[in-house]
Amino acid sequence: MTARQYLLGARMQAALVHKCKSAGMHKSHVAKLHLFKKTKPGTIATWNECNSAFVHNCKTAQRSNMRKLTISINKGGVGKTMFVKSLSAAAADAGLNVLGLDLDSQRNLATWGKRRNKEGIVFPIVKPINEQDLEEELRRAEKAGCDLVIIDTPPGKNTESLAAMEAADHILIPFWNDQDAYEGVARSWKTAQQLGKTASGALNFATPNSITHEITAAGVLKGIGLEMAPVVVHRYDVHRQASAMARVAQELEPNSIAADEIRKLWVWLDQRLQLCTIAQLQRGAA
Repeated sequence: MTARQYLLGARMQAALVHKCKSAGMHKSHVAKLHLFKKTKPGTIATWNECNSAFVHNCKTAQRSNMRKLTISINKGGVGKTMFVKSLSAAAADAGLNVLGLDLDSQRNLATWGKRRNKEGIVFPIVKPINEQDLEEELRRAEKAGCDLVIIDTPPGKNTESLAAMEAADHILIPFWNDQDAYEGVARSWKTAQQLGKTASGALNFATPNSITHEITAAGVLKGIGLEMAPVVVHRYDVHRQASAMARVAQELEPNSIAADEIRKLWVWLDQRLQLCTIAQLQRGAA
């Protein structure tokens, strides 16, 4: 199956981006697009138009080494979906072909993606999915030339989260400074270890201008032997405001501290997964 044949669902906002003469990327990474037998070159595709193509870079559709990042914790209310939105957008802005999969029955990620697409914002691509379709969807995404898949999971202990963790190359466990959250981190880390997966914890909702939460979190994670991401995400209202506008912090207020934290977290994850290096090498060889 080629990228042309890869469908991300009958109503999915997939887009075919050619980094060649037919279409050029612009700064906001919302590319000028053309779809096979759908739209003319140089137009921006809409939700209904984008039902038969996927992101790829000319001759690189057959490359492999796609990375899978699962965002999961055995607890709700810690900002999993915010991390998926923000990191997906950061990765897409870095030039990667990104697919966000929404395994949560609440479909908050997928709803956010629909609202973005209605406004003509194509990337990152997101799709709701069921547990039984996860393996096949990942296989199709890799064959189509996807660089990164970020999987959003339901809260608590469930088979969807377990399947997503099992499929992951790395698991990011978001949490905040709360006893219930720390217990959720410990349970999720134990599951990751049982699956033989690497994982790291990411502190979210920390109080700005204070290191109290960071010190506490570092001590707890050290005690259970879990790596802690060196970037802390603080409680800034721009994340909520951006989500309400179908954006992320780095799009709504690109010069804000909140946006800078997300960019730095992405850079660290990129190095952790060696994503950009692999993608650049493969594109250079194409």
